[in-house]
Amino acid sequence: MFELLLQSLTGAGLPDPATAPTLALVDTAAALHRFEAAVSARKHAYAAAVFQRCLDEAPEDPDPVSSIDPWDAAEAELSAALTITSAGASALIDIGHNLITRLPNVWAAFARGDLDLYRVKIIVNATRNVAEEHLKEVERRILAAALDGRAPLTSHRLRGVIDRVIAQVDADGLRTRREAATTGRHVWIGPGQDGMAELAGSLPAADAMFLSGRIGEMAKAVCKQDPRSFAARKADALIALSKGDTHLACQCERKDCSAATRASKVGRKALVHVIAPRATVDGTSEQPGWLDGFGIIDADQARAIAKDATVRPLVEPDEKVTDAYTPTEQVQDYVRALWGSCMFPNCDVPAWDCDLDHRDPYNHDNPATGGRTTAENLGPFCRKHHRGKTFGGWDLTKGEDGSLSITSPHGNTYPVAETGPIPLLGGTEPDRPMPDTAPDPKQRTRIQQHEARTRSERAQNAGDYEPPPF
Repeated sequence: MFELLLQSLTGAGLPDPATAPTLALVDTAAALHRFEAAVSARKHAYAAAVFQRCLDEAPEDPDPVSSIDPWDAAEAELSAALTITSAGASALIDIGHNLITRLPNVWAAFARGDLDLYRVKIIVNATRNVAEEHLKEVERRILAAALDGRAPLTSHRLRGVIDRVIAQVDADGLRTRREAATTGRHVWIGPGQDGMAELAGSLPAADAMFLSGRIGEMAKAVCKQDPRSFAARKADALIALSKGDTHLACQCERKDCSAATRASKVGRKALVHVIAPRATVDGTSEQPGWLDGFGIIDADQARAIAKDATVRPLVEPDEKVTDAYTPTEQVQDYVRALWGSCMFPNCDVPAWDCDLDHRDPYNHDNPATGGRTTAENLGPFCRKHHRGKTFGGWDLTKGEDGSLSITSPHGNTYPVAETGPIPLLGGTEPDRPMPDTAPDPKQRTRIQQHEARTRSERAQNAGDYEPPPF
């Protein structure tokens, strides 16, 4: 069977990786990704069928001493045949059984290649505690969002939509999941390779976001001559924090290092951003909130975070024309809350860790002739994708219906999804017209727009290779 499948696939006239155009390579990789998902769906279904067969064949009144648990029996069969661990076989059975018995429509989308295994796992895990009477409606709404032709969702964007659906249909399911996960919080440290160890765990969302922000802050406090990568500095900052240090020592080895004299920040409140309806904070509504870098949180959790926090209103900014390059705090907050994360497809860098990019380039020489600093013309892009948009040929455009899309240097166009707290919590983006002074994108070709953006923003971005968060 395997040989027949492989021959069918490889004999289908796939493009030669050495000579085919880049666009053909990308399209083929995408097609194979769908094929891989369809195969994976069937593998999970067969694993579930193995478990069901073991369950059917188990005695009705098993001997507690000599009988074998049906799950263990199926796990043993699959782990031996697939050359995987018992844990891997158990996960295969678990996902397959949940899909077949609880989420048949998700399995069907998986089998068509419309959902890959990564997204399927997110859906299965997020819906474990949904009451059976609500499950069919929750599944329907999740698929409607996950398979939205305008912009398929993945990672934390998909989790955010799932949590919003559960909060709408079965609020107790969202709260029950959070309470159960909080009880099971943990930190795990185990052996790695090459003299390293692996660290993993599960923490309450607000605490985890604070920890991430704190070690990121420490990692950025060293000078630019520090030889370590940003990721390595964050790892070192975590160790320094555990030893009671309030700052990360710079490793530039210069006697006049400026970082050595910087004051340490101690005793601060948690630096996290939470968006929630005023009624939720006041306790008169059970609408969920949204935690930057995480997603939807239930009302109780939002109120607990807001209790000792600095609270300020989030309001839609007016579109007053300004020649300034840097947006006001009101505009920054609104734009970040509208998008939630980097606007590049499937990038999950939180919006508060992103640059705010002018869709139509700002003209530093003559601000009145370039893109304006307004909420309509701004959007968050992480530094990597901001540089890709400015220097790499990616082009962000607005359609006649107001929707945004981004086009690759090779011509593939991808829709840009609004998945921030404003749309997730029920707000909508108003239909704001383009400012009269903004240039019409159609008056310039995509190459001309890219060249203009490169000229106008090179001074801001050139030479700054700091990885996100910034």
